[in-house]
Amino acid sequence: RFLLQLKACGARSLSSAAGPSGVIISPAAKSLLSRNPALSVSKIVPSGSSPSRHFKVISKGDVLAALALGSAPAQSAAMHTASAPPSAKPATPVPSAQSESAAPLSGLGRSQAHRTHTDVPTTQMRKIIAKRLLESKLTLPHEYMSVEIEMDQILHLRSVFNQHSPTKASVNDFIIKAAAAAMRSVPEANAYWTEEAIKFNSTVDVAFAASTPAGLVTPVVRGADKKPVPVIAKETKDLATRARANKLLPEEYTGGSISVSNLGMYDISEFIAVLNPPQAAILAIGSTQPKSVVDSKGGLAQKQVMTISLSHDSRVINGALASRLCTTLKRLLENPSLIFM
Repeated sequence: RFLLQLKACGARSLSSAAGPSGVIISPAAKSLLSRNPALSVSKIVPSGSSPSRHFKVISKGDVLAALALGSAPAQSAAMHTASAPPSAKPATPVPSAQSESAAPLSGLGRSQAHRTHTDVPTTQMRKIIAKRLLESKLTLPHEYMSVEIEMDQILHLRSVFNQHSPTKASVNDFIIKAAAAAMRSVPEANAYWTEEAIKFNSTVDVAFAASTPAGLVTPVVRGADKKPVPVIAKETKDLATRARANKLLPEEYTGGSISVSNLGMYDISEFIAVLNPPQAAILAIGSTQPKSVVDSKGGLAQKQVMTISLSHDSRVINGALASRLCTTLKRLLENPSLIFM
């Protein structure tokens, strides 16, 4: 019935409406608009059309939707004030469903009006980390391989070590020592890429990932292949503590032959790490989990197994060299006595 009325008196409705050309405003919508003069008709999206399809129709629901989205800009009040007689007072906008400070929304903004966020300014450290990660993924040709390692012997060794040593060592300390021994056994992998030449390191320096409030940093244990496990354990604790306090010197977290990133303590079975330039290799350490394996006699045995994934720069370490590094690391961790030879 309403649409038939519109068809009969559309010209009169159009002439009395404040909307743009080609738009009809329903009586209920006009009444609602008169009570909210700050709402601009041009900001309302008509949802209907006249029976002749020649006009768009703004309904009461369209006006209510515009009010709920807070689409009444401050300029509307000024427009109504300018068109009023000199003695008239400026109209006071009615607060919308959102906060009074909500900005006008249109298009995509309307569909995302329900979303909120909080801005946390980025620190200089976070910016540097983000830049280096992006450079690594965009400019370094990453390749990956994984190896499963039986950890029973190294776990037993750590248990005995901690019973007799005043310095308690973590599994990660033994992995750092084993990674250094593997790099010493495969010296071709102890290198990094430059445009002029592949540069080989003269020492075996192992970096390890440490989480801090400012982001992830990689302190470096220098000459790790020549240091005993108690010394490595003391250094990693000291470096990690000072990293969390933002007290590391630049030379303590730059350089390095290889990095070790360990998420095993968070029960992550395996993952892939991003290279830490200019290094050409990084080890991603997963958790140790029980697994049934075939023993030397053909029977089943329960073993503690860890998955270690190697990410490597294929310009420096090709697939064959990477496999040598992984199998060497596996042999060392499964036969810990070889680490100290």
